[in-house]
Amino acid sequence: MTVAAIIPALNEEGAIGQVVAGIPRDLVDTIVVVDNGSSDRTAERARAAGAIVVAQPERGYGAALIAGVAAVPLVDVYVFMDGDASDVMDHLAAMLRMVHCGQAQLVLGVRAGAVEPGSLLWHQQLGNRLVTWMISCISRRTLRDLPSLKVIDGNTYRSLEMRERTHGWTAELISKAAVRGIAIAEVETGYRRRIGESKVSGSLRGSLLAGYRIIAAVIRVWRTEGAAR
Repeated sequence: MTVAAIIPALNEEGAIGQVVAGIPRDLVDTIVVVDNGSSDRTAERARAAGAIVVAQPERGYGAALIAGVAAVPLVDVYVFMDGDASDVMDHLAAMLRMVHCGQAQLVLGVRAGAVEPGSLLWHQQLGNRLVTWMISCISRRTLRDLPSLKVIDGNTYRSLEMRERTHGWTAELISKAAVRGIAIAEVETGYRRRIGESKVSGSLRGSLLAGYRIIAAVIRVWRTEGAAR
């Protein structure tokens, strides 16, 4: 099976080289870093570490991920992760194995277990609980997290027809998968403090805007799919 890792990055020159180098090459065939309009050396350092770099000047987490998938549209499995070195890759082999053997179509790297102090701020945890509760309400399935680290079967991903171009992308992905009855598994992966300042949780305005977009994405899924259940 062919596996591609998609990594959105905006001004992550301090972390992106480490992130790319830390992905096991025996597990992942292609690493795509999507430069989301960086003004630093993110693209240069990603290339130096061995990644394919795709430019997506349109700002937005979802816009970056959609551009990354478009660069490798037919792979068997996608790994989505952040470019700030917060995701822990120790359980990637197990996550991929669950997809390969058909145990799950989507595997979420839950930020639990070995979580570094300060890596998840209180408002992030509160927002996460609210959104997972909303997804549970519309899908009648219990989920624990909306993590950045995700492994998904390629055909399953393509069937979801992702549209969200903002920080609501992960919420749309998980909400659609849950509502449609796609097999979802969760693996506790831990979590680390990011390198550099967050563009979202680093400010009240950024956090509120991201929270609005995440909740709006879940509501859109409920209106288009969940309400018909």
